[in-house]
Amino acid sequence: MGIENRLHPRIPVNWPVVILTPKGAIKGETRNISVGGACIEYSEEADLNGELQIIFEHSKDQSMSVIGRKAWTGNFNIDGKLAFSGVGLRFTEISREDRELISSLEKDI
Repeated sequence: MGIENRLHPRIPVNWPVVILTPKGAIKGETRNISVGGACIEYSEEADLNGELQIIFEHSKDQSMSVIGRKAWTGNFNIDGKLAFSGVGLRFTEISREDRELISSLEKDI
């Protein structure tokens, strides 16, 4: 294992997510999240440039909306076959309440 260089630890989650782009909504699943960003798995082609609104459905009754930018994208293969496409998003706008919610999850890991 290498040394962790992130400022905030990533918390594994399985939250449905919608990324709103100028060309429409992209549905996916959050693989992990921190107060600074998230890794999201998705299966459709997407233009993820510029500012993006990201809506995380962290429970049946609550969602969290943040603004972010793409940090990286990639295709992940298992046994030579495409397993999933993913994007790392860096949050540029997140409310204090949403930061506190994510921070509270860090205490559980």
